[in-house]
Amino acid sequence: MVETDDLENLTPEESEALDWVISLQEEGENQTIRQKFNIWLHATEENARAWAKISRVYGGIGETKPAFEDTWRPALNKAASSMVVGQVASGRTVRRRRLYGVTALAASVAVSWFIVGSDVRLFFQADQVTGIGQLRTVSLPDGSTVTLAPRSAIAFTSDAHSRTVRLLQGEAWFDVRHSAEQPFHVVAHDLDVMDVGTKFDVQEAERETEVSVESGVVRVMSVNPPAISEDIVAGQTVAISADHLVRRGNADPTMIAGWRDGVLTVQNRTISDVVEAIRPWHRGLLILSGSRLGNRRVTGVYDLRHPQAAIKALADAYGIKITRISPWLVILSES
Repeated sequence: MVETDDLENLTPEESEALDWVISLQEEGENQTIRQKFNIWLHATEENARAWAKISRVYGGIGETKPAFEDTWRPALNKAASSMVVGQVASGRTVRRRRLYGVTALAASVAVSWFIVGSDVRLFFQADQVTGIGQLRTVSLPDGSTVTLAPRSAIAFTSDAHSRTVRLLQGEAWFDVRHSAEQPFHVVAHDLDVMDVGTKFDVQEAERETEVSVESGVVRVMSVNPPAISEDIVAGQTVAISADHLVRRGNADPTMIAGWRDGVLTVQNRTISDVVEAIRPWHRGLLILSGSRLGNRRVTGVYDLRHPQAAIKALADAYGIKITRISPWLVILSES
């Protein structure tokens, strides 16, 4: 859980670190941005410590997770264990420099959480990637179309026998040109969704993968236990959670993938679900403090194209406290 006390009364260096989080997320491939960040990071020990703190908090809300930890963690541990306790004043200076070096190393590792571990890694894996608040409709070589939600990524492959889209992150809506000789599959985490002539939505969320059918029929199969293989039709949904629980439901077909029009419609969903849906549209950190608040059930319609207004509407309707630490950081907590 994120402690919101960690984000209150930020120092000037910590506020700058928050700004760098956003810049690196949006322009991590820009070498000029990277160079300016490195200059700032190594300018003072306070900058390095501020970055390490903000990185820890940011990782703690589940936005990112360490990439290739087995590669960099031993080096970080080795560097930390190499620090020695000096017995004279000069030893304290050396120790301070070594501590700064380890802090900077930890900060450099944290950079990989945002850049190597997220958007850049997707850049190399994906054929199409969207940024914050960005929608994109893609025509595939077979004539099918895919609309990507913000902060989403897909990869497409095909051969004489099948067509496959891997949903690497986020959410996408599919309008498939059916072919019995070359079936169309969407693979997302534990689910393999096969088109039987349809329009449907697939969401790779933090806690579950969900399929919703707007028209036609899809066949949903699980890659891992629990084993499922079933057809779902227009207005039906099925989801598998991270702890392998299956959830089936119904939805108004006209409301499925409403994010294409910038609209989020929820009925009896958790506040965590709503916040997760708003995050890809929100420039900055949107933190939900407390599992009890996150588990509360809500119903409503929210304007995703104006995420600040959506956050306020959610808060006003359900008595949620909004704390704005900076233009880039919003914390939602119980009143």
